[in-house]
Amino acid sequence: MRLPPPKVILATNLVVATGALVWMLWDKGRAALGVLTLDPSWPLFAVFLATVVVLWATATWRWRLVLGGVCRPPRMWGLMWFRLAGQSISMLIPSAKLGGEPVRAYLLTRDGVAAAPALAGVALDRVLDMGAGTVFTVLFAALLLRSGMPSLEGTLEGVVFVASALLAGIWVTIRRLHGGRGVVTAMVRRTRLDRWGVIERRMAAVADAERCAQRLVAQPPLMATVFVVGLVINVGVLLEYKLLLAAFGLPAQPIAVVAAIFATGAAHSMPVPAGIGVLEGAQMALFAALGYPADVGLAVALAVRLRELVWLLPGLGYLLGRGIAGMALRESVA
Repeated sequence: MRLPPPKVILATNLVVATGALVWMLWDKGRAALGVLTLDPSWPLFAVFLATVVVLWATATWRWRLVLGGVCRPPRMWGLMWFRLAGQSISMLIPSAKLGGEPVRAYLLTRDGVAAAPALAGVALDRVLDMGAGTVFTVLFAALLLRSGMPSLEGTLEGVVFVASALLAGIWVTIRRLHGGRGVVTAMVRRTRLDRWGVIERRMAAVADAERCAQRLVAQPPLMATVFVVGLVINVGVLLEYKLLLAAFGLPAQPIAVVAAIFATGAAHSMPVPAGIGVLEGAQMALFAALGYPADVGLAVALAVRLRELVWLLPGLGYLLGRGIAGMALRESVA
């Protein structure tokens, strides 16, 4: 049986999820807004915004370290915009946060970086980023289960299984590269980078990209540094969420922060554009399990939506300014 095309699946999911979101806002939206606007702390919100910028810069610096192992990377300022653009597409398109990787590689090649180091730099940066994030995902699931949420027991088992498979895949990837075998080709096909004209015309450079990736993994100090920076970024995300929740008078103790991050990650793993409706439902469900009323859970979801706008709009504005936003979205969905 032939499956519907991705665009049809995403559109159907979006309609259903939007309907669910409208119902949640109709039922609890006014009360949730009342919670958010009760006594906001704008100084705390300003610190939250500053933390976001620091995280942007740190993630860009990490990516620049990777690129520096195989080429002369662009300047930090330009590279930050490339990363923000990729982040925006990843947040809009449900693709396990891989939808923005073609955008990053495309922008690098447009900026004059050779295709081979561009592909290798994006692939290895993403692999190490996923590895660092997986460590925290398992930790968060374990903390939530220990906090008295037995309904997450099956979820934890699934998370551990998926995380173990992911970490095993990363280990195999590095071993393959050490052994002289390729993985960048698989990454190009998995993220469908070869559908971008600038990449398709340079598919012959994929073999060179494999060699660039091998050069990177042959530098253990560099790889270890990049991985540790990824762990630091994840710790920074904990601080970012805590500041955001505290700024709006929402639950900001450690378990509440972990619940908000875990629910956001789970929502974006579902095949719904921007996690619309799913994110709100996930936050309400987790915070209800922690003993909070539905309006508090929805208020947390709205605060997280505000955070996502802060992360989304700069990169999307950059893409619109460059005139490639529509192409980026079409190519990532197709």
